[in-house]
Amino acid sequence: MRILSRYILKEISIFFGISLLTFTGLLLTLRMLKLTSLIVNRGVELGQIATVFVAIIPTFLEIALPMSTLLGVMLAFARMCGDSEVVVIKASGVGLTSFLKPVAGFAVTVGLISLLVSCVFRPWGFDTLSRALFEIARSKSTSGLSEGVFNKLGDITLYAESVDYRSGDLVRVIVDDKRDSEQRKVVVARRGKIVADADSQTISLLLGEGVAHESVDGKYTRTAFTSNSLSVNPAELKNDAKKGLSARDLSTGRLRQVIKEYKTLLRSSDAPEIEVFGEKLKRAELQKKFRRAKVEYGQRLSLPCASVIMAFIGFAIGIMSPRTQRTWGAGFAATLGLVVFMIYYAVFSVGLALADGGKMHIGVALWLPNIIASLIAAILTRKITTERWQSVSEGVFNAIEAITAKLKARMGRA
Repeated sequence: MRILSRYILKEISIFFGISLLTFTGLLLTLRMLKLTSLIVNRGVELGQIATVFVAIIPTFLEIALPMSTLLGVMLAFARMCGDSEVVVIKASGVGLTSFLKPVAGFAVTVGLISLLVSCVFRPWGFDTLSRALFEIARSKSTSGLSEGVFNKLGDITLYAESVDYRSGDLVRVIVDDKRDSEQRKVVVARRGKIVADADSQTISLLLGEGVAHESVDGKYTRTAFTSNSLSVNPAELKNDAKKGLSARDLSTGRLRQVIKEYKTLLRSSDAPEIEVFGEKLKRAELQKKFRRAKVEYGQRLSLPCASVIMAFIGFAIGIMSPRTQRTWGAGFAATLGLVVFMIYYAVFSVGLALADGGKMHIGVALWLPNIIASLIAAILTRKITTERWQSVSEGVFNAIEAITAKLKARMGRA
């Protein structure tokens, strides 16, 4: 049995590794198209791009791990069934339930890896990505600008008809400065240039040949100028993106502390505005942050369970008789497995959105998909191990035939 378990684990690991590399490589390749554009067209340094590249890997792994687990287990057993190895093993007096031990061991291992990715590497990735993009915005400010559209830079909106991404030169510029609610300013200029000062950590927008329109205490003023300058603190750009603490950037330990702090403040104060972490928030905004922090924490714990569940679903789908495999092939089983995962992830995403919007209890929204998937995995595994079904593909087909026959019978009666 130990030899058999090691053999099964080896087969699963091979297909799991191939699937993981394929999915992760595909997702990274799609993202690399954007990163390549930043390097070639906008002059962002290769080292900064490499940091962004490494930071986004944990986000992809969070999805790729359960999907690869499902396909790895399923394809391994589909291959063994196709070569009649499962038939030989069963003829030797070893039941299908004996296969569950290596499957369970592999599932728990990948589940723990998924938990590590979700609780440690994913928040690290988001935090690193946020810092890297902020550094790109500071050192190469024009990298984040698009020609012919209104770009948000904190509380400043900037429009440029054309942008030279290497020199920072802008042509026909419109700037809407809303940083001071008492003094709204709109500036129109023929040319401009963005300059980053690393020493003072400021970004300056140098404008030439334009007009400034200002509203001061309800009075309108118009000022023509030959040259003008607007300074932007890079922290303002960062705060616009993050608005204080961002739950997904925090380590799991820090996230628990933040949730506890939010909960204490909401219980101890009935004031319409509450100061938290140096930021004054309305009570409704604090409640929203509290809910989002709990959703983020719940997601980190619930999504890794998918890797364990998908292993057993993959086992049930992968087992099939040689006759069934000749009829349907491993392609049908693979398609069925991908459909199952897509449905699971769609339900999980909907639950996540409902929990984030406060329309469903967080625990129900995040754990109900796992409960449903676990029940499906248990039913399919029992059907296969007791040999009530020769394969899930055959069972699904028989169920469809039965439903179709009943519908035809009812239509005939009508």
